[in-house]
Amino acid sequence: MDYAIVSTAVADHIRLSSGEDIGFRLGGAGIYAWSGIRLWTDSCRLITGVGEDFSALFGDWMRKSGADVSGLIAKDAHTAISNIQYFEDGERIETPEYGLAHYTALEATADEIARYAEGVKGVYLFKDLPEVFWNRLLEHKRKLGFRLMWEINADAARAERYEEVLRRAEECDVFSINRTEAMSLFDTTSEQRAIGNLVRWGLPMVYLRRGARGAVVITPRGVEEIPSVPVEQVIDPTGAGNSASGAVLYGFCEGMTPYECGLLGSISASYCIRQYGPPAIDHALMAQAKQRLEQMKREYDNAQKR
Repeated sequence: MDYAIVSTAVADHIRLSSGEDIGFRLGGAGIYAWSGIRLWTDSCRLITGVGEDFSALFGDWMRKSGADVSGLIAKDAHTAISNIQYFEDGERIETPEYGLAHYTALEATADEIARYAEGVKGVYLFKDLPEVFWNRLLEHKRKLGFRLMWEINADAARAERYEEVLRRAEECDVFSINRTEAMSLFDTTSEQRAIGNLVRWGLPMVYLRRGARGAVVITPRGVEEIPSVPVEQVIDPTGAGNSASGAVLYGFCEGMTPYECGLLGSISASYCIRQYGPPAIDHALMAQAKQRLEQMKREYDNAQKR
């Protein structure tokens, strides 16, 4: 197995702003990040705690998408349920059905990550800043030699936690953050100032997500503006950032250019937002994504020659 995705797999119970209840969809940051990298490789594993009911709920979807389920650890009778209420302005609130303690208790520990990530090239992590967890995980990183992408949890992206965030980001290979989080972290209303600060960090790679405006990839070699991929209709943007980040990790570990890494992210995000829940991945969809990548690379090369 080449890649490990570490974050949640939950059942999202979705209610639209119209009042319509569309029932349960597979969700969670880990599922979305896994689907983003799965679009480019079948050698990827999700590591997280689930309930004993997970297979009955989503086993068919996982099998159809060729998911390696060996890293799904039964930690409770029930898989976490997130009740999601959408509002007319596009905002939403999420409430854990069984409470926050149940939700967090299902998260993988650092030792569980190491157990299921041995031999992988890269690990994606969606997390905040628990000290004991990070210290233990970094011990495993040094021992196992994997590259680590950290997608910061929004709760940690605050100016008062700047020093903690920088210290952890410097221990990672790729740092993923969205525009709103970056401006909060640097206590600024200027996107350009936030980008300038991220440039000064000098990290191997920063992936700054900007939603429909695409992304910015920052490396010691410079700053690359990455376009988004238009879709006919955006059904639900949930998980697009996770999906994109997983894809960028793949590109980074496979030695692609920063621009190519960014394109992988944009393409994966474009498949994520076309439906409620993650897209079901098959070889036809993977081939389609690869064709889109080649097309966008040609467009970029032609623009550079002008």
